[in-house]
Amino acid sequence: MLGALALGAQMFAGGFTARPGMEPYVKAGPRVGAERLERDLLAAHPPGSNLGPLAEQLRQYGFQCEAVRQETLAEICRFRARRSDDQVLTATADLRHDGLVVQAITIRMALSAN
Repeated sequence: MLGALALGAQMFAGGFTARPGMEPYVKAGPRVGAERLERDLLAAHPPGSNLGPLAEQLRQYGFQCEAVRQETLAEICRFRARRSDDQVLTATADLRHDGLVVQAITIRMALSAN
């Protein structure tokens, strides 16, 4: 209960809106945060690993993924969080896969006005 109150107060005060798993990457900023998230995801889900756990981890972080049916296209997952009163961080995860197995992960992040 106290945690929920603290989180609510932080959001009301203009703090981060990222889920706890994404918070370190959001705090690091777009360049460093993207590099670290991509590094960590590739370490946990290297090419050749099952796609399911990677997709689940991204959902837990707050990403929303669009299903892509063509093998040559990347599945695109997006995440948005308020970084400050006047900034929003958008993260994009491009997932290349064959429907079952991870082939590549690319992360991009950018800041925009709130």
